Amino acid sequence: LCRELRARHYGDEMFILLVTAKADHADLEMALEAGANDYLTKPIDLALLNVRLAVAERQIRDLTERNQARVALQQSARTLTDILENTTDGFFVLDYAWRFTYVNPQAERLFGRARTELLGGELWQKFPELQNTPFEENYRKVMANQTPAEFEAREPNGTTRWFEVHAYPSGGGVSAFFRDVTERKRAEDDRLTKGKIESLGTLAGGIAHDLNNILTVISGNIGLAQLEAPSEEKNLLGCLAKASQAAQEAAHMSSQLLTFSKGGSPVKKIVRMSELLAKSAHFSLHGSNLRAEMDIPPDLWTTEVDPTQ
Repeated sequence: LCRELRARHYGDEMFILLVTAKADHADLEMALEAGANDYLTKPIDLALLNVRLAVAERQIRDLTERNQARVALQQSARTLTDILENTTDGFFVLDYAWRFTYVNPQAERLFGRARTELLGGELWQKFPELQNTPFEENYRKVMANQTPAEFEAREPNGTTRWFEVHAYPSGGGVSAFFRDVTERKRAEDDRLTKGKIESLGTLAGGIAHDLNNILTVISGNIGLAQLEAPSEEKNLLGCLAKASQAAQEAAHMSSQLLTFSKGGSPVKKIVRMSELLAKSAHFSLHGSNLRAEMDIPPDLWTTEVDPTQ
């Protein structure tokens, strides 16, 4: 009967007081082994019965409290499991020997590996590419110092994915939440690039205004020189014409700087790169003792560019 009672649901929480006419120690020992908490032999001593009942009451109260605590603990464990199984963050647990003891579904997706493949395996064997990376450095610090660590790192397998990781000491091992923050990092990089371009645009606008002021003076003086130059001075007039053309080209470049500083779009057109390169080299070296030699294939494709940029 004791064994049958113990086999029932929550049978281990019952307090079984056996009343028997058997007084043999072997029989009483068998009763206790079968599951009885205590026993009384007949004839029953009422004073002893009251003592046994008081003891039974205290033990039942203790059992009830333990049962309530166990139920609460089980409920908490179920709640925690539900949270970990459904969170949008990856989560895994490693023991003291770096073996996986838990992997949630999101971690499976981020790892690209099934949990059945990972559980029981060592982290460094399953993911050897993590060695000598910020991942290994931080996980080992958490394990050694038993203190949490938060960090961001790029996936070390050649991809562009970035992860944000929160690692914690856990039972002598390591537990970690992690998420893919690639889009956030890309947005941060875009904002940084945009800021640099805006700063460059501000600088370009200032340079363009200063250059326009200088070119106005240069162009004006070239024009006056052309008016004053004798008509028979062909070489002088030729040089002034080239200087005037160069000033006009510089003014056009200055206007392009202003367009860039205001965020305008480049004016693109189809050009032959050989002609554009030759013209740019001639303009850059004009007035110096340097000479450019170019070896450009005649069948070079045309290109869509803004020639003034």
